[in-house]
Order: sequence, then structure tokens, then C-alpha cells
Amino acid sequence: EDLRQEVSRLLTTFVNIYILLTAIAVLFALLISRNITRPLQLISKQLGKFRLGAANARIEWNRTDEIGDLIAEYNRMVDELTRSAERLARSERESAWREMARQVAHEIKNPLTPIKLSMQHLIKAWDEKAPDWEARLKRFSQTLIVQIDTLSAIATEFSDFAQLPGSEPKRV
Repeated sequence: EDLRQEVSRLLTTFVNIYILLTAIAVLFALLISRNITRPLQLISKQLGKFRLGAANARIEWNRTDEIGDLIAEYNRMVDELTRSAERLARSERESAWREMARQVAHEIKNPLTPIKLSMQHLIKAWDEKAPDWEARLKRFSQTLIVQIDTLSAIATEFSDFAQLPGSEPKRV
């Protein structure tokens, strides 16, 4: 009976020690896994906040481990995407200005054609000593004035478009 109780106490002690060591091992594993997954959660959080065209934050990490390599690659991609977005925005602005210049050039050429034709007709009438030369001169003058007004309006509109709006400070 004593032997049986002694064996029972020994088994109970072993089971208690085993449970205690298992609990310590589980706690230790939880601490280590938290320490390992914290940087991954940080990366995951930053990737979740990542937006194209927005200012994306870099991740600061001072260690040179596998996580550090991953973070360095993330930071490199953030920098590259920022530069790419800036180049795209600049390209879009240049394209818009090119298109605007093309349209303004077209609008300027439109009034020049009637001016040129009217001038050619007026010169021809002068050379031929046409009897209605003065009437043609008057018509040419009116056409020229209208077309000059059109060119002036185009220049004014383009100038107004190119100016940035003035600031309007307000009390907040």
C-alpha cells in the first residue's frame, strides 16, 4: 500500500511538473510568437492603409533581419510609387497644356484665314482699279476689326485661364 501511494505521489508530481512545464512552454511560445508577428502586423497595417496617389508612410525598422529586408523592400516600393505618381501627374499636366496650346493655335488660325482672303481680294481690287474699291476697303476693314476682336478675346481667355486664382484669406 505504501508503495502504491509512493508511486501515486510520484506520478502526481510528474503530472504536475509536466503540466507546469507545458504551461511555461505555451507562455514562452506565445511571447515569442507575439514578438515575431508584431512586425508582420505592422507591415500588414501599413499595406492596409496604402493608397495610390496619397502620401504613404514609410516603415522605420533598424534591424537587418528577414523582416528588415521585407520592410526595406516595402519602403523602396513606396518611394518608387511616389516618384511614378509624380511623373504621371507631370505628364498629365504637360499633356493638358499641349492640348490647350493646340486648341489655341487652331483658334488663332481661324480668324487669320478670313483676314488673309480679304486682304488678297482687296489687293486684287486695287490692282484692277475696281470701281467699288472703297466699298471693298470698308468691308475689309470691318472684317479685320471683327477678326482682331476675336483674336483679342482668345488671348484674353487664354491669359485668364493661365492665371492662378488669387488667394482669399478668411478668418477661421
